[in-house]
Amino acid sequence: MAIQNNLAKSTKFKVILNGKPLGFSKVSNISATMEFETVTEGGVNDRVHYLQKPRQSMDKLILEYGIASGELSRTTLTAGYELKRGIIIMVMPEKGMIPTATYQANWGVVTKWEIDTLDATSSGLLIKKVEISHNGLNETINKIGL
Repeated sequence: MAIQNNLAKSTKFKVILNGKPLGFSKVSNISATMEFETVTEGGVNDRVHYLQKPRQSMDKLILEYGIASGELSRTTLTAGYELKRGIIIMVMPEKGMIPTATYQANWGVVTKWEIDTLDATSSGLLIKKVEISHNGLNETINKIGL
């Protein structure tokens, strides 16, 4: 039961883009990938070698937020906008100020944005999705209190 009390919740997080904290309702596709090439050695039939391949594509991060009337603070998140100062995502504990985990990329670029379907028969929020391609996330886990 004690282990279950230490599990991180995914509901509180902070996002900092280019050094500016911005509010988002959802962050998805937090991941890092690495490609490998399988090489067999001549005369050695009992194993193979895995060699890291040069990066062929960038990882993508998807951020979502509700659009407010007259919003101007995030209009820069358009296709081609470069995040030279990087991306920081902090998973926050329910109590306290020290993040449980931090995911950081040194560089990124907005490669796509899209707005949900416009529907006159619905009263739901208008959600904007922003896709950011980045050069790889570094993960830092804070073990304080675990």
